[in-house]
Amino acid sequence: MKLTVDRKACIKSGQCTYLHPDLFKEEADGYPSVLVDPVPPASRAAAEDAVEICPGQAIYLKE
Repeated sequence: MKLTVDRKACIKSGQCTYLHPDLFKEEADGYPSVLVDPVPPASRAAAEDAVEICPGQAIYLKE
């Protein structure tokens, strides 16, 4: 599984980096970057949560 962030849709709210620092890091420009590729099985639930909580609907999880 792979996490991706659509920078055009991202509103830089920081929800993903705050709630899931093991999966995301805030870059200097305020956009999140994904720290894991692929998503470890133990982090699947956290990755799914990040997709759901993103206010800009900018995070995607692909098989």
